[in-house]
Amino acid sequence: MKPLRNPKNPEVNLARIAMLGELNEDENIDFRMFLKEQDPDKVDRIVHRINKEVTAQIDCRQCGNCCKSLKPCVSESEINRLAQIKNISTGEFMSQFVETDSFDGVKFLNDAPCIFLNDKSCSVYPDRPKDCRSYPHTHKHGFTTRTIGMIQNYSVCPIVYNVLERLKQALKYRVSGR
Repeated sequence: MKPLRNPKNPEVNLARIAMLGELNEDENIDFRMFLKEQDPDKVDRIVHRINKEVTAQIDCRQCGNCCKSLKPCVSESEINRLAQIKNISTGEFMSQFVETDSFDGVKFLNDAPCIFLNDKSCSVYPDRPKDCRSYPHTHKHGFTTRTIGMIQNYSVCPIVYNVLERLKQALKYRVSGR
């Protein structure tokens, strides 16, 4: 089953997006290699245009799938702020809710779904971590340097899914033979 690539009707069905993520895994890996051959500034311009169109059509606060599936990175100041919100010590918060990557020392919330997710909403939305604020990262520069993350998020986030599918169209990407 091929993805719907109609810019007027973005795909928002999470079950379908997850299924298409599995189905299109090889295509997306090939697309990643294709993107590495493109002018990164041109790709950024196209992605940013598409991102504006897609985010105008999808309200991510009505989804919450990222909060159900992903573990955001957190800084020391964010850990302190979130501990205060939970009304516990920073040490307690760290031991209960934070993991540190042994390879690079990056700290992230250890639970999925997120401990601050309430139905589909973030209970600490004004105080959410920077990683959450900038998700799904499709508005940032350097898209071609973040393609692994985009491919991983393709199955999780309707915005990423639709941006990547529209980017394939905009770049006239073809699965085989390009």
